[in-house]
Amino acid sequence: MNALTRCGRSLLGLAFLAACFACSDGASNQPTVPVEARDHRFTVQARGELVASEAVDIRVPDGLNMGFDIAWIVPEYSEVEKGQVIVRFDDSDVRTSRENIVVEVASRDLQLGVHTQDSAIARILIDHERDRVAGEQDIARTFTDVDEPLLFSRNEILDALGDLNLLEVQDAYFAWAADTHERRTTAELHRLVAFRDNSKSQLDKQESALAVMELTSPADGTFVYARTPWGEKLTKGQRVFPGRSVGLLPVKGKVRARIFVPEVDAVGLKEGQEVTLRLDSDVERAFGGRVSNVSSVAIPRNRDNPQKYFVVEAEPDQVDAELMRVGSSLHAAITTGSVENGFLLPQQAVFYDQDQPFVYVVERNTMARREVSLGQVSPTLVEVVAGLEAGDEVGVSAPDGSTE
Repeated sequence: MNALTRCGRSLLGLAFLAACFACSDGASNQPTVPVEARDHRFTVQARGELVASEAVDIRVPDGLNMGFDIAWIVPEYSEVEKGQVIVRFDDSDVRTSRENIVVEVASRDLQLGVHTQDSAIARILIDHERDRVAGEQDIARTFTDVDEPLLFSRNEILDALGDLNLLEVQDAYFAWAADTHERRTTAELHRLVAFRDNSKSQLDKQESALAVMELTSPADGTFVYARTPWGEKLTKGQRVFPGRSVGLLPVKGKVRARIFVPEVDAVGLKEGQEVTLRLDSDVERAFGGRVSNVSSVAIPRNRDNPQKYFVVEAEPDQVDAELMRVGSSLHAAITTGSVENGFLLPQQAVFYDQDQPFVYVVERNTMARREVSLGQVSPTLVEVVAGLEAGDEVGVSAPDGSTE
């Protein structure tokens, strides 16, 4: 909560306490406030900053399935020129990985060469054996085809027939061995080629990564850091991934206010409400605007602080391009509603019974419970639209002995 907000609430509290003690009845020990018709504007005070509404987004190139650690980044809000290096990533891990993969690719190529050579030698041996068997078959057939029983004995002819049968079996075996060798060699070759191609793909990936170790500015402008999902600005040492933004080059004069409203103060916020903006660089000037968006849930601004905020974005009615620069801190007063000639009570004067609001009204020196209907509310005040009349005295705390 900022100092201006605390100060405003303190003054408002003192005013009510003064009214309470001034209007307390001697017969009652309870402080009260008078019900009087008055005008009032409900406002929410909060801090914020100017952000770009139109900018050139600088991102890590897509297509690389790896993270990059920021080794150096140009100071935020620096004026940069087109082509100027704005971010350098740590390339030590990428270079080490690349060297390992280069060795792996060379090893895969060597395996392919050895496999091809061994396969060729094994096939030559099989073909040699097939040629030998084919020659011996020719000799055996010539021997058994001689029709001269007087030249060879019966036993010699039977031995020759047995040798021919053996050679036919050997010929079938070496034919099978040749076919099996071809299929096994082809399968192993495909496996080694796949491994080699995968290693080359990894090498290409490392080469592509080395090519983006430096990001340059696509245009002239003021460089603004991107934010992490936690709302923190990128810094040296943080890791970013492909497709993630590292910074922006805002278009001059294209800004909007981003306001962080504490969760406890975010009452009645909605689009279209009026906003008054005062920059810390020139608190004398006030800029009007309108709420353009209110976050649906409250979130912490950073992971180290559990306090939650609703993020409100507002469009200024006019922009001073020289004064209103991205990153400028500001104070915002959001008007959430107004009351004309209405009854207002402090929040602590209203109680609830099963969602039915009621107050304690002084009647004949006693505190009587009276149901009321409420209108607009703020973190400190409540509008009562029915149930009270001007001049009533309302207690700001439950009477003694009450269970409410």
